[in-house]
Amino acid sequence: MTGLETSSQQQKCTICGKTTNYPIELNEGLYCSSTCLSKYREEVGERQFEKDSIATFDKKRDTGWIPERALMYIGMCQRCSKTMKEMCKANQYISGMNREKLRETETVPWCCHARFNLSSSLSDGTVSLEAARKIQALAEEMVKNPKKCEEVVGPETLREKMAKPGGLKGVTTTILDIAAAEMAKSPDYKPTVDKTPKVDGEIMIHYAACLECDPVFGAECEEQAVEKELNKCLDEVSKMTSARWCEHTMHALSALLLNKNITREKLQKIVNSAEQIIKEKNDHGVNTRHLFIALGRAVEC
Repeated sequence: MTGLETSSQQQKCTICGKTTNYPIELNEGLYCSSTCLSKYREEVGERQFEKDSIATFDKKRDTGWIPERALMYIGMCQRCSKTMKEMCKANQYISGMNREKLRETETVPWCCHARFNLSSSLSDGTVSLEAARKIQALAEEMVKNPKKCEEVVGPETLREKMAKPGGLKGVTTTILDIAAAEMAKSPDYKPTVDKTPKVDGEIMIHYAACLECDPVFGAECEEQAVEKELNKCLDEVSKMTSARWCEHTMHALSALLLNKNITREKLQKIVNSAEQIIKEKNDHGVNTRHLFIALGRAVEC
């Protein structure tokens, strides 16, 4: 799935028939918006939608670079339980609804998924915009200032990648995770009244985001993300959880260990907080929304 710029020839949406110069491609179909793509997703079901997404990646591999790790993440969705999938889907709009508000104060490019994850910290009304913007500011300082990376990034191999000639392209999910870990000064769980808004709207299509990404930025994201495996971060955090966790969220949690200053005690408190938050909401398990709410609540304002 990817956005295609076809200014010389308008394309018609498979669902509504509307013409557009910038369709989202999914296998053999073209869609004018995430709303129409979501309608197709509802029609065919999750399993077929995932098959179409993989087929689109395979087609794009023949014409150039694709984000290989994105295929790994699609595989995680395929393995996920039905109840977790339904919970994740139900929370997609509210998790992403503050993306544009955060974009207003961005000063460097952001990975779409990183922006979505930070937006999700604001989704239940218990984390202030000030707290999210503190995480945002540190993440952007890491992009602009190699010395800041030296202060907060643990593995030497990752510090070397972040100090490459020409600088970094922007904020990746790995950079966001390290910044959020650094800002989590008060990670103890505190019971809070849920203020999740009862709203619905157009959602972000996650599979499309990677294929639409600038190849240089996407490659930068992948070379940073692999540090989680190289440093056995996933092995470490898998011993610290007791509730059901989405595989994507386990990857985000493990990236917190790439922060030089995080302690196992602090990380365990973050895990405990995320697992308490699912109890607040009567949710089936922990996904990125719960983890980033926990990280947002841990910021001192």
